[in-house]
Amino acid sequence: MLVAPIPVNETKRLESLYQYNLLDTAPEIEYDRVSHIASQLCQTPIAMVSFIDRERQWVKSFHGLGVENIPREISLCAHTITNVHPLVVEDTTKDNRFFDNPAVIGQPNIIFYVGIPLLSAEGMAIGSICVIDHQPRKLSPSQQMAMLALADQVMLLMELRRTNNQLSRARAEAEELARQKAHLLATLSHEIRTPLHALEGHTQILLDQQPRTDQQGGLQRLQTTGRTLVRLVNNILDYSKLQAGKLALEKMPFSLQELIQQAVEMQSWQAQQKNLQLVTQIDPKLPNRLEGDATRLLQVLLNLVNNALKFTKVGEVRIAVQVESISSSEVSLRLEVTDTGIGIPEASLSMLFNEYTQVSAETTRLYGGTGLGLAITRQLLEMMGSKLEVRSQEGKGSTFGFSLVLPIAEAVAIKPNGALLSAEDLFLAVDDNPLNTKVLSHFIGKNGGRVDTFNSPLDALEAAKTTSYRAMLLDLYMPELDGYELAQRLQTVQPGIPIIALSADDSVETMERVKASGFHSFLRKPFLPHELMHTLTELA
Repeated sequence: MLVAPIPVNETKRLESLYQYNLLDTAPEIEYDRVSHIASQLCQTPIAMVSFIDRERQWVKSFHGLGVENIPREISLCAHTITNVHPLVVEDTTKDNRFFDNPAVIGQPNIIFYVGIPLLSAEGMAIGSICVIDHQPRKLSPSQQMAMLALADQVMLLMELRRTNNQLSRARAEAEELARQKAHLLATLSHEIRTPLHALEGHTQILLDQQPRTDQQGGLQRLQTTGRTLVRLVNNILDYSKLQAGKLALEKMPFSLQELIQQAVEMQSWQAQQKNLQLVTQIDPKLPNRLEGDATRLLQVLLNLVNNALKFTKVGEVRIAVQVESISSSEVSLRLEVTDTGIGIPEASLSMLFNEYTQVSAETTRLYGGTGLGLAITRQLLEMMGSKLEVRSQEGKGSTFGFSLVLPIAEAVAIKPNGALLSAEDLFLAVDDNPLNTKVLSHFIGKNGGRVDTFNSPLDALEAAKTTSYRAMLLDLYMPELDGYELAQRLQTVQPGIPIIALSADDSVETMERVKASGFHSFLRKPFLPHELMHTLTELA
């Protein structure tokens, strides 16, 4: 018996074989059909599709012979892979290579053998499709051509498998990269927005305490700077979320009038510094309360107003809202921000909404900015079902506008004293950072309510066992107990109590976990006073 020689390219041949991840896999009907067709075409009792591993012939599919592994030293297919041409043996008993082979003189009694090499994409013979008979015979030319075609079919199946494997690996790598990116974004959101929340909150507290006249200007500059930083951070983080498909819109009641006033207040210092007028023009038919993503809409407003102020030296920036149509359940409105600034050359309008791009290098040098504001604004509006449009005349100014259709929300009942809350409204607030609980205490107290603040989740849990609360506000990231676990325990102590999540991380994953944990609503840090009040006054 002649043992088949090891191919000179054995190492590369095995590497090519292993790329298909086919060895020791379960039977597959496509390969079984190939073996059956080969047997029928050649009128042989046995047909196989197999591969030559380091020490064995492994059978992927067979017809007429139930075998899985054959030692390589007695394998006729091991001889087949030493050449790229078919191996045809009409009578093994008369062939010096095989006459005394155990598979010839014993079971399965191979007398007639034809093996077609299976060539990988790299041209390596990694296995064979073969037919076997127990008596001498020949194949017709048409049968040989059919076997070659079947060999090609097997390799097509294998290439499809390899492509699918590559796609699966690429998908797994992409999913892991997306997971890492989402984790990074969540970490950045938490690490950046948390200190900004303290800055925003305590600046507002100082302003509410009626500081001396000489202190007001500095505090207002500090507040404007902090809010500008918040806007830039939100743009950068939200742009990353938009690119990753990880940004989800919220739906909450809000007042567009208050939102516009908030945008004006946040940009008033910048306008004063340039002696510009910030003018609002609101249609009296605009309903008091609408439903939508107030946070993102405020971000859109801030981006447009900031952009208008940046490119305006004299004159005004006007925010106008016009009701286009209204029904009992929804309103269609048009919002426009118009400036008397430098305007935009017609040739530059096409690149206006490109990320990281401004109309010229001189624009960047003179006015600064990241070039992200308008691009993000456009994408946020598209998510809301709208479109950002621009009209501009160089040297005379620009108008950025969009239309929105928003549901109308029910009006909020105001307390007799004009406050949003009352002394009967007792809230529980938990945050391991004392600065944050101080901000919550100030905002709630200013609007007529009361709050018990805790920096220890365990202390808050004990208090909830003896005191009834209107609602509970929980930071999500705390030692001892995080907000999720604390919420679950509090729900057993006071079933049905509304629980509000507070976090600087507003990723899709966090929002989904918040919803699954039974929270009533979510507030992203840094939040503004009106956002907190909207959330509290909407409690069932």
